[in-house]
Amino acid sequence: MRTQNQCRLWIVGLLLFMLVVGVVSAQRDSVIWEPWAALDVSQIGDDNTGSTFAMSAVEGRSALMVTPSGRSDETKLAYPVSGNDLQAWLDYGQVQIDVYLPEDNALNPNTFFLGLGDVTQGWRWVGGLFGKASGSSGWITVLFTLDPTIQEIDTEGAYMLYLSFFQAGKTPLTEPFYVGDIHLVGGESAGGSAASDDRYREEVNRLLTLGDEALVAGVARETFDYFWLEANPQNGLIKDRSTPNSVASIAAVGFGLAAIPVGIDRGWITADEGYERAQTTLRTFLNGDVQGAQGFFFHFVDMETGERVWSSELSSIDTTLLVAGALVAGQYFEGTEVQTLADRLYENVEWDWMLDGGRFPRMGWKPESGFLNAAWDHFDESLLLYVLAIGSPTHPIPASSWDAWRRPINHIDDSIYLPGEPLFVYQYPLAFLKLRGLEDAYANYWNNTMRACERNRQFTIRQSDQYRTYQQGVWGLSASDGPFGYRAYGAAEGNHDGTVAPYASAACLPFTPEIALGGMRALLTEYGPRVWREYGFVSAINADEDWYSREHIGIDQGDILLMIANWQDGFVWNLFMANPNVQNALDRMGFVGSSGDYAVTPAYLAGAVGR
Repeated sequence: MRTQNQCRLWIVGLLLFMLVVGVVSAQRDSVIWEPWAALDVSQIGDDNTGSTFAMSAVEGRSALMVTPSGRSDETKLAYPVSGNDLQAWLDYGQVQIDVYLPEDNALNPNTFFLGLGDVTQGWRWVGGLFGKASGSSGWITVLFTLDPTIQEIDTEGAYMLYLSFFQAGKTPLTEPFYVGDIHLVGGESAGGSAASDDRYREEVNRLLTLGDEALVAGVARETFDYFWLEANPQNGLIKDRSTPNSVASIAAVGFGLAAIPVGIDRGWITADEGYERAQTTLRTFLNGDVQGAQGFFFHFVDMETGERVWSSELSSIDTTLLVAGALVAGQYFEGTEVQTLADRLYENVEWDWMLDGGRFPRMGWKPESGFLNAAWDHFDESLLLYVLAIGSPTHPIPASSWDAWRRPINHIDDSIYLPGEPLFVYQYPLAFLKLRGLEDAYANYWNNTMRACERNRQFTIRQSDQYRTYQQGVWGLSASDGPFGYRAYGAAEGNHDGTVAPYASAACLPFTPEIALGGMRALLTEYGPRVWREYGFVSAINADEDWYSREHIGIDQGDILLMIANWQDGFVWNLFMANPNVQNALDRMGFVGSSGDYAVTPAYLAGAVGR
C-alpha cells in the first residue's frame, strides 16, 4: 500500500499534469467546421443502433440531442459529407467536438470514437480513432488527433462520418446527451502537422516546469492511454503499434492487463471499467477467440478476429508476457472471476511441451515447420519465462534447465550480459519480478540490471563526439524502430547508429533513477514534439539521420508504464510477487537473500558453480 505522503505526491502530480493539458487545450486556435454548423437532422442515421436525434438548446447553446435506444452497446450517429466538406481537415491536425453530458444522468458516455467511411462507390472503411475527453459531465471537449489514413481524402468523393459514444464497459446508454459544435483545431496557416507540433510543444514545456515526481506522473498518465485507447474494447486485444491498421500483439495485451490495475489505482479509470476490460480480455483468450495451441498464442493476431497474421510463430516469450500481465490483473482482483480466468490462462500453458524433448524451451513453433531451431538457452529476457515455466502448477519444466542456462560474464564490470547489449533484455523480466535483495547461485540480477543501465549511459557518452543524438545527456540504446527499420540496437560496437529509444532510459528508473530522470528530461528539452506525441514518448529518434518516429509501440509503452509504477511504489512488483507459484519457482531456482553489491556471485565468478 502507498504511504500517505506518496498519495499526496500522486494527487499533486496528477493535478499539475491536468493543468498542463488544460492550459494547452485552452491556448489552441480553432474554427467552426461549417458542414456541421449547417446540420440537417433529417440526414443523420443511427447506424443500426436505434438512436434518435433532435435539435435542442443547452445552457443557451444550440445542440443536437442524442437519445440512445437503451438496447445497443454503442450509441452512434452517421452523417453524410462530401470530400469537399472534408477538405478543411487536410489543413488542420485535430477535430474537437463539444459534448454536453448532463450531471444527473445515471450513465454518460466516457469513450468517444470518430470514424470515416468512403461511400463513393459502395462502402469502404477509411479509418477511425478514439478521442480524449476533457471531463466527465457538463460541457466537455473531445479531441481527435487525425492520423495519416484519415487525412487521405479524395475531395471528389462521398463519405459517411461516424460518431460513436459508449461506456468503456459497453453498458447500454439510456439517457439523452448533446453534441454541440465541431471545431477544426490548429489554424490553416499552421497546417496539420504544425498544429500538432504546437500542442505537443506546449505539453513538453509545461512538463519541464514540474518536479521529478510530477513529471514522471505526467509521462505515466499519457503512456497509460495507449493501452486504454489503442485496444479493441470488444475483445481486449491491443495494437502492436499506434498505426491505424496495426495488428494486435499478445505481449502488448499482457502489458495492457498489468496496466489496468495501475490505471485504477492512480484514478485514471474506474474499478468497474478496469474489471470489465480485464474480464473481456481474458475471456477472449480462454474462449478460443485468439488463435493458439497448447496454451501458447501466436505472436501477432488480427485485432478483430484474433486469427494469426504474418505467418507469425506460436511465441513462448510473448505468451510469457501475456500470462505475467494476466497474473498481475488477477492478483489485483483477488477472489474474483478475473483471478480465476488469469489462473486458468496460466495453467493452460504447456511449458514442458515447448521443451521439444530437450533441456531448453524453444522460442516458438509454427504449424508449417514445427519448433523453431532457436531456444532460450542463454541470458536474455527469458528469465521471466523460466520463472513462470518452473513455477507452473500444471506443466512445469525442471529447475535443472535454469542451471544449464548460459550466463556469459562481461569482465569489464563483472556482470552477466548479452552480446549486442540491448537494454530490454535486462528490463522486461524485472518489470514484473522484484529481485532486489535476492540472488541465485550465479548472479544478483537487480545489481546486474543497474550495471547494464549505467553501462548503456556511459557508452553513449563515449560515442557522443560521433553521434549528435547522444549529446546533451540523451541516451537509451535498445531494440527499437530506426531510420532503416526495426533493429535490436544496443551499447556495443557495430550495434548502434545514433538511434535512441526513450523507453530504454525511462525504464531504468527503479535501478538508476538519477540518470533515468536525466535522460527523460534531456529528451524533452532537446527534442520537444519530435520525441513526445499522443501517448508520450515516441518509439525512437535519430538526430544524425534527421529521423523522428511518430509512432508508439505497445511493448515499449508497457516497459515505461510498469517501471514508473514500480519506481513510485513497487505497485506491479507487489502484485506479481504475491503469486505463490512465482515464489515456488524462485525457491526451486535457488534464489536466496543477498546483501552484496556484486552482479556476478563470487562463487560463479571464480568458476566454483556452473560453467
